Amino acid sequence: MKTFTFRYDPKATVKGTMDQLFKAAKSGKPHIEKNEIRSASFKALLAVATENRLQLFRLIHENHPASVYDLAKLYDRDMSYVSKEVRALEGLGLISLLKETVHGRERFKPVALYDRIVVDFDLAGGRKRVS
Repeated sequence: MKTFTFRYDPKATVKGTMDQLFKAAKSGKPHIEKNEIRSASFKALLAVATENRLQLFRLIHENHPASVYDLAKLYDRDMSYVSKEVRALEGLGLISLLKETVHGRERFKPVALYDRIVVDFDLAGGRKRVS
């Protein structure tokens, strides 16, 4: 089972993390760290890991839509909205968009890259706990 982690990291700088998260979400280019995003701001993590994006991710993972258009129909939302959110998921590194040509038309098939997403909120801040 492949897991992606949104990790609270008190050592990360808020500005640096916010810049990286929003740049990845807007550009569609994956964040540098593989399999996780770290942030010193839980608010920043929630700003990119929105409920709607996670619902779209779940639909992609469970239903394997043939295209972003099919995903929009499945989600019952406007194509432009779903397309924007799918690009954000791609930028976060949660999905990939496979370019296909079907009947002479290009389409993008969203594919989930993970089976599980977790939020890790380490209250010890990386320090070893004394039992």
